[in-house]
Amino acid sequence: MTIDEAIHLESYDKQWADQFNDEHRLLIREIGPYTAAIEHFGSTSVPGMTAKPIVDILVGVENARHTDEILPKLAAMGYENLGESGITGRIYLRKRGRLAYNVHIVPYRGDIWNYNIMIRDYLRAHAVEAERYSEIKRRIVSQGARTLLRYSNEKNAFIEQLLARAKEWKNGRTS
Repeated sequence: MTIDEAIHLESYDKQWADQFNDEHRLLIREIGPYTAAIEHFGSTSVPGMTAKPIVDILVGVENARHTDEILPKLAAMGYENLGESGITGRIYLRKRGRLAYNVHIVPYRGDIWNYNIMIRDYLRAHAVEAERYSEIKRRIVSQGARTLLRYSNEKNAFIEQLLARAKEWKNGRTS
């Protein structure tokens, strides 16, 4: 079981929001009582963005014990548990098939939760930034990054800069 996998990018597809909504309904039914919130995040959640055609779902829990309740239910839904996968405080699961999903279980309103929601909201509010990020991702893939780990590593510096801009925006210091 390895986190690395082949990746490709696609132009924005408005069906990604529908796919999230469908999976969200299933997740609420199966794990809703153990969650504080479930959000669509990542590039598929930003209209107009180029993205890997994998819907990323952030599951916020207020108590670590709830994760223990959630994991077997997600396994029964077809999710593969890949543990923290390099990010302390996050449990990463994926489901692959005709449609692809990643679930990230994190402390609700902790840094991982807040930063991912902040970046999503910032990109939704700043189409120029979303297009700039899309261009960087397309360039990374065109230069040969065709696996998840290489692709992720090559965009890390940009993500850090993006987070800094999103924090400034959230704090009301920039437009």
